Amino acid sequence: MLGATVRIATLMGIPVKVHWTFAFFFVWVIYIAQRMGLDMAATFRLCGFTIVLFFCVVLHELGHARMASRFGVRTLDIIISPIGGIARLMRIPEKPREELLIALAGPAVNLVIASVLFILLHFFTAQGIDIVGDPAKLIEEPSNFLPFLFIINLALIAFNLVPAFPMDGGRVFRSLLAMRMDRVRATKWAARVGHIIAVGFVAFGFWQGDFVLAFIGIFVLVSASGEYRSVKRESMLEEGTVKEVVRHQYTALDANDPLQKAHDLSRAGGERDFLVRDAWGGILGVLHAEFIEAARKDDHLHQPIHTYLSSSFEVVTPDVNLRNLVTIFQEKGYSIVPVQHAGEMIGVVDRNGLTQYVKKTPKLWAYKNS
Repeated sequence: MLGATVRIATLMGIPVKVHWTFAFFFVWVIYIAQRMGLDMAATFRLCGFTIVLFFCVVLHELGHARMASRFGVRTLDIIISPIGGIARLMRIPEKPREELLIALAGPAVNLVIASVLFILLHFFTAQGIDIVGDPAKLIEEPSNFLPFLFIINLALIAFNLVPAFPMDGGRVFRSLLAMRMDRVRATKWAARVGHIIAVGFVAFGFWQGDFVLAFIGIFVLVSASGEYRSVKRESMLEEGTVKEVVRHQYTALDANDPLQKAHDLSRAGGERDFLVRDAWGGILGVLHAEFIEAARKDDHLHQPIHTYLSSSFEVVTPDVNLRNLVTIFQEKGYSIVPVQHAGEMIGVVDRNGLTQYVKKTPKLWAYKNS
């Protein structure tokens, strides 16, 4: 789903990207216009309407992002695809109330847009919110543009509140259930409802020849299952601790060692990232595999390690739960962290070892689809 994207803007500090498959949506719009018998001008209006519609979708996703930021959750980016938008959050809040507010923030934006359009149309135009001409070809009449946009925003509210993952309604439903039961059970029941609705989308879509709705149903079906697996895994990570993934055998390098030594060790064994010590044996920083590769490409392997050293690192203890550890790796971008007990070094956890453990127990947090 996420694949190759193109960054088109940055809004409120959040990158907005378009998935490459979005181009096919315009092909589909033009095909629909031809089937409807629209002339060239109406076809261009329909394409313009599509762009405005997806801008509303971006605002919808910004609603999620801004609400999430109030709870200390960062948004990686917003991705627009043919079937809607995705605001990719670093994590989903555990508190049901916070997830409820984040889920409702998107439809709330559409409600604001629809309210503004209603006021404009009702008080400042003679046509109001009425559609002029043949409803099957409503885009033929330019004056229908804003009434149609009003109707579509209401439709987005209703559609997104359908209680099926990954739509907002599924998260609202899960958060309400989570107020009465544990998160895993709440997700299980919400996913089951999502499966039923998704099968209905697929069946109705094929029956009516609406393959877009059928595709959305398949997407919801897969996403509901993925959400349940993800939450189950998060629960397992919550129960696990650093001591289950710590590697006691590790190599610590001196700051004045040549980068060639790190390169040779990396090629010879399973270690790719290294702790770097100062002259007194304390941790000075870390040497990431990416830095070693950069030094090789720059022909700088003869230089001392401290020239490519990262002084950013975080020490953890064996009792830290694995979910917090995963969050540290994700949010800080670390590739290796030292593990200490009672002030003494007992080992490290590296990106590779943590990834292998996570694979045993499904992808961290992509939020929702509009």
